[in-house]
Amino acid sequence: MKLHVLIVTVSILATVSAQSAHCIDDFDLEDVQSYSYSIPHSDELHYWNETQMNYYAFGKLDDSNSDEETTISAGIYNGDTLIYKTEINCDKGTWKNTIFNKQRKYQKLIEGELDTDKTSCKAGEPFDIILKVNNYHAMNWIFNAQALQHDVKRYTKVWWQRVVNGRPLVVPNVKKPAVTITSKYHAYQATKFILEGTGRAKFDRVVFGQCNAWPKGMENQCQKVRNWVNSRSKANFTEENIREHKKKYPGDIHLTNGLGQFGNNMPIHNPMCASDKYFQYLQPTMHADRGIPIYAPNGAVGASRAWCCCTNMSTGRIFQDNPAKECRLLSECVTEEIACQHAYVPEFGAEIQAEKEKLETVMMGFVLNSNNTNTQTGVLSGQSDITFDDLLGKE
Repeated sequence: MKLHVLIVTVSILATVSAQSAHCIDDFDLEDVQSYSYSIPHSDELHYWNETQMNYYAFGKLDDSNSDEETTISAGIYNGDTLIYKTEINCDKGTWKNTIFNKQRKYQKLIEGELDTDKTSCKAGEPFDIILKVNNYHAMNWIFNAQALQHDVKRYTKVWWQRVVNGRPLVVPNVKKPAVTITSKYHAYQATKFILEGTGRAKFDRVVFGQCNAWPKGMENQCQKVRNWVNSRSKANFTEENIREHKKKYPGDIHLTNGLGQFGNNMPIHNPMCASDKYFQYLQPTMHADRGIPIYAPNGAVGASRAWCCCTNMSTGRIFQDNPAKECRLLSECVTEEIACQHAYVPEFGAEIQAEKEKLETVMMGFVLNSNNTNTQTGVLSGQSDITFDDLLGKE
């Protein structure tokens, strides 16, 4: 296989203290208000170029009676020079994003108000910040599943790397975030990820890589993990197609929309569940990393740029945290059989089967009664007092 050189590097750098899949670094902090994370290989010119990257910071608002204003900020820097940062003010309910521009001045790019449905800033409330690097000058800040930007631009994209009938592929009407990060340094020149908190804001975890990560303490809660990841993803359901999705996949009954162009990873990379509690023991489309460049020599694009990995059914992590042994390129999984039976836990089987039978009941009811289903409540025709939650035993 071609992945052994990359994965040796990953397995050396990755830690196993928290919940993520195929990340480079993932470790705990001790409720700090200031932290500077050094980005690995940042001293190697062009090491990260042409890759998409994910920065995560997790924390909580403590219950102290601090008189100091509660603010949360995160940013990437080249040395001490700012590239792009976001600043959240809990007391004022606002956010703003700033760069250090090519004229060597700090420049506020965009600002807005916090979504109080997602952030209450109450004592004890956890928070998460994500920076998704899409390319040199396109990056998305996300705070508690709220996109910290809101405008898009449309353009025609020419794929010079994809040739159709002797010509580059042309895709019209492509949407992208309108904000372009015109800093002195671009995203791949970042050397540090710096976190700062004041007042009641404390950081307890940082994650870096080309990967999905989610809060700690979510073992045996696969569907909740899937929902959490999806709400921050690039999923862009319409009201109609999210309903059709839930008809087909009743386990996703509580799935909410993602953030579209302003999101983190594509929803194809969301964790997949064997049941409400357990992860599938083979995850077929884990997020690609620099072992599969954006413009891969084999022409892999889109969902085919992924790893398939044997997975711990309780945690969603790569089985035994050993990607060198447990992961293969998706293209190889398609053409060759990958055996992950060793990751399957027979003791979970009866529980999974019982839930599967409930889900099949829901699916059959939806198929047979889809034309008579109340579109507002989701209640099936002839079963006015029974909902998905009743059938699945959810609260």
